[in-house]
Amino acid sequence: MFTDKINIVMHHSSQGMYKKNILSKSLNMEVLKSSCSILLIFFLLVVGSRVVGYFEQAAEGYIDPAIIMNVVALRFPDFITLLIPLSFFLGILITVSRLYAEREIYGFFSVGLSPIDLVKFLAPQAFIYFILTLTLSLYVAPYTKALSEELLSIDSFEEQIQSIQSEKILPFKYGKGFIYVEDANDDLLNGIQLLQLDDKDSFFIIADELVVIENDTSLDLEFLNGSFYRGIFSDSTKFESNFGEFKLSLDRDINKVSGMNMTKIFDYSSNSDNASFQWNISIPITILVLVFMGVFMGSVKPRQGRFSVILPGMLFYVMYLSLLILGRESISNDTGSGIGLWWVHALFICFLIIYILKERINFNNTYLVIARDNRYTKYLTGFILFILLLWLVA
Repeated sequence: MFTDKINIVMHHSSQGMYKKNILSKSLNMEVLKSSCSILLIFFLLVVGSRVVGYFEQAAEGYIDPAIIMNVVALRFPDFITLLIPLSFFLGILITVSRLYAEREIYGFFSVGLSPIDLVKFLAPQAFIYFILTLTLSLYVAPYTKALSEELLSIDSFEEQIQSIQSEKILPFKYGKGFIYVEDANDDLLNGIQLLQLDDKDSFFIIADELVVIENDTSLDLEFLNGSFYRGIFSDSTKFESNFGEFKLSLDRDINKVSGMNMTKIFDYSSNSDNASFQWNISIPITILVLVFMGVFMGSVKPRQGRFSVILPGMLFYVMYLSLLILGRESISNDTGSGIGLWWVHALFICFLIIYILKERINFNNTYLVIARDNRYTKYLTGFILFILLLWLVA
């Protein structure tokens, strides 16, 4: 009889573990499908908006239309890096709120599970997103973004040179300086004055003629009969020279970024690019905070509606992202700041802890409940979210 009791206990224990495995797979599959669907929608929206923006610049003559799709493709890792945390967070919110609204969550609670167990179920999926986002953010997105910016700047300068009109001053869209031409005739330009400014050096060219020669790997600017002045607006050594022919070559190799290498991009020194590095680290860290917030914020009342938590969830995420952006700008302006972006994560972790323990905190929360259920509070939340979104896209 004693052996039979042991077998019965083991049988019930194995049944409980089997049920938990089924519930874990079901929860992860629902979150995965929701997250992938949201990621695809947001990705298409972002790509579509960027394509439209690039074509607008191409219509104004700033970008060669032939490079638009290449530039957009190079920005894919950057887009996906920023969209994964938001998509995963909304996927958790939608899935958990549906379980509460349709009372399926009690199937989880009936086998002894709690919201913390739901977080444990989602931990492997969150870890995969964390590693993927961290890899893209540190080792892929910065490099492809630099390639796209270099490609845009090179082709934009070519378009500017080719679109010069007679007796017009054309400021460079990328970089500081301008070029003035008295008479423009196809590839032959007469009466040239070119000023290029730089933080460390500058030069000024006056020439009778300018011939633009396009090669496979370079764009050659050939100045004829003129003068060259260097260091006229800086403390560096002044240089002046007259020339009969002076050639300036611009590299057109889209597979090469001037001065860029893996060491320089991922330089961990706080004196080089501390703001970018902390930003790249912060994006994956948000996933670890959002997985907890998604599970606990997704608990809704049966009559509350499954989508009632989407607006507060979006407000939470946008505020999180806004403070990270403000912190990044603060570090960029003050490179000696040692606080970094960690205070933002600490602030939202404290908010998360308070939110999780709100039922155990002993204080009169009647007014909080009234304010939460008041429709004007929802309008105010929506208005704040709208203002923050405008600030982010401005």
